[in-house]
Amino acid sequence: MKDAELLVLQVLKTPRARREFLLHVLKVHWADYIGHTAASHSQPYRLEDGVLYVHTDNPMWSTQLHMLQGKLLGTINRELAPELKGRKRIVKQIRFYHGIIQDLPQPDLEQTPFMPLRDPEKRCPLCGVPLIGDEKICSACRRKKEEKIRRAIRKELDRQPWLSYEDCRKLVDCDKITFTDVKARLEEWALDRALGPRATDRDIAFAVMVNTGVPPEKLTAELVERTLEKAGRSRYYVPARRK
Repeated sequence: MKDAELLVLQVLKTPRARREFLLHVLKVHWADYIGHTAASHSQPYRLEDGVLYVHTDNPMWSTQLHMLQGKLLGTINRELAPELKGRKRIVKQIRFYHGIIQDLPQPDLEQTPFMPLRDPEKRCPLCGVPLIGDEKICSACRRKKEEKIRRAIRKELDRQPWLSYEDCRKLVDCDKITFTDVKARLEEWALDRALGPRATDRDIAFAVMVNTGVPPEKLTAELVERTLEKAGRSRYYVPARRK
């Protein structure tokens, strides 16, 4: 991070403003962190609670970049906070999704440094605190709203674990990234439970439906066995160490 960017970051006081500025820095220097070839196929999209969401233009790039996540996290955190020398991570995890990559113009920090815009007349309609920039609601209320959406998605998946994003959208107003994240967490939990020694038939069926998207009337013994076998291999596989 350049000296001018570090200075701007020190001026920003609210978590929302710091997070937006860090995302701006990541977009500006993305090619320096990841390489120009990979940067032409990927773009930081959102930074939330230490998780960086990145869009790629091809699922294959999502897979390749996911395999390099450890190295990339080290580079990003050293650049964003050089004074910490890797002792603390600003970005703790990176999640890659196939999405839209936009060629957005970036401002010249030396001429027009990033500063949050405040309008004293513009306040959060839910709690009344001042808003920053183009915010519609404050960050605290936004987090509450997002958590409510996540709970609603989880409720629908508990009822119908085979739901796809398109089907869920008919029941819950949500975006694909949030749905995918909620389902991935549920899938991991369900498969762990299904592979446990106390798993019931219901636990196993639930895990298979979440994993495959197959409704109960189409479940077969072969599909259940194949799904559990695959899940078991992925959990007990230990890659060989390189010498």
